[in-house]
Amino acid sequence: MDGWWSEIDDQVRACLERHGTMTPAELAGDLGLSEGAMISVLSLLAQEGKLRIARVEAFDRPPSA
Repeated sequence: MDGWWSEIDDQVRACLERHGTMTPAELAGDLGLSEGAMISVLSLLAQEGKLRIARVEAFDRPPSA
């Protein structure tokens, strides 16, 4: 599991360095993950102090897929 975690951590950081600020959906698309999985990864990275979650948005109903 450590190898996988290091790999996804490196991929997320490299993607953000290349593109700058991105949405979880954009990151997920670039890295081939679902948006839900990416949100989980980002939450863990933020808890570890490896990135900062700067914006959240409320909506009346979930966006259609």
